[in-house]
Amino acid sequence: MVVVGIIAEYNPFHNGHLYQLEETRKLFPRAVFVVVMSGNFLERGEPACVDKWTRANEALHCGVDLVVELPVAFCVQPADRFATGAVLLLKKLGVQKLIFGAEHASYNFKKLAQQVSDVRGDSVKYNESFAAAYQRAVEKKVGHAIDQPNDLLGLAYAKANLQLGDFLELIPIQRKGAFHHDLCLEKDHSLASASAIRARLAKGSIKEIAAYVPQITSVDFATRKLITWADFWPLLRYRLLTAPYEELRNLYDVTEGLEYRMKQQVQKLPLEADFEDWLGAVKSKRYTYTHLSRLAVIVLLQVTEEEVKSVSKNPYLRLLGFTPKGQKFLHKLKKRADIPLITKASQKLRKKFLSVDYRAGLVYELACMRVQDHGKAPLRITAPSLSRKKR
Repeated sequence: MVVVGIIAEYNPFHNGHLYQLEETRKLFPRAVFVVVMSGNFLERGEPACVDKWTRANEALHCGVDLVVELPVAFCVQPADRFATGAVLLLKKLGVQKLIFGAEHASYNFKKLAQQVSDVRGDSVKYNESFAAAYQRAVEKKVGHAIDQPNDLLGLAYAKANLQLGDFLELIPIQRKGAFHHDLCLEKDHSLASASAIRARLAKGSIKEIAAYVPQITSVDFATRKLITWADFWPLLRYRLLTAPYEELRNLYDVTEGLEYRMKQQVQKLPLEADFEDWLGAVKSKRYTYTHLSRLAVIVLLQVTEEEVKSVSKNPYLRLLGFTPKGQKFLHKLKKRADIPLITKASQKLRKKFLSVDYRAGLVYELACMRVQDHGKAPLRITAPSLSRKKR
């Protein structure tokens, strides 16, 4: 059985993702498509625009066979740690081929990973971010810059694959249409970046994005509230204002005195300030907006160093949904899986494996008003209820 893996956020699921699935299906028409998907909080330190169940359902109706949730402890991480967690789950799932979008699909990502296997990018310069230091070190090693978002993730996947036994065949798919952060919606085109789609949705322009997403995504946006940091800013502000420095210091990745900077800057803000105002106040050359946004999620969810270490040492597979083909694959997986395969967030599991994920779900529920974990069972898709939009 050929098992193809994809690491995704689907924030939201759009025509670019559909294109990737269609192109992959041409290469592997009989394969099982397995997706490891971020849950309700994402790698760039932001809440998902719609909840994980909605996004998983969209993927399953558009060609994916099985969706597994990437634990929050892996999600809210820099690219290398994010990739390591996701690739580890692919290995446990028995995936043989990893498909990913890239700005430069002609790159030999495995070779590049071998060249930079010892590059960590740790910076001792306090006027330079870790991300900038890493990209500078990579460019020095390979002879050219690798600075596009999907290329960097592809390199991170390739490095993680080498570290975990080189079990994957890496298959980059050329990214078409808009760039990752492009905010334009080009007329007469059906491909747009997730950033552009979210920007239009934030303005309430649901009809504007209909041409750029499958029909099921359009329907979901008509019935779901768009979630942004604005929904959680009051909670984050409260946490920062009331938590003692020592408590903040014990949270994951709060280092180099950031507990003081985060707390002191929020105390200086006027009452009408928002999340972006706080980010701008805390920002420095040492820390990118993305790094600080991830820390904001850590503070919001009160994720400790011990909890992250626990998930890394004891990974698990949290099932979000499957099709009939995915169900057949699951029957085989259950016989050989050497880590827990979780279908429901029982009380026992909430205290053990799912403590951070369950907490994240409770917080996200406050904004989306839809139950995320308690009593939820995996989605079972027998047939697509909505046709895929023709492009």
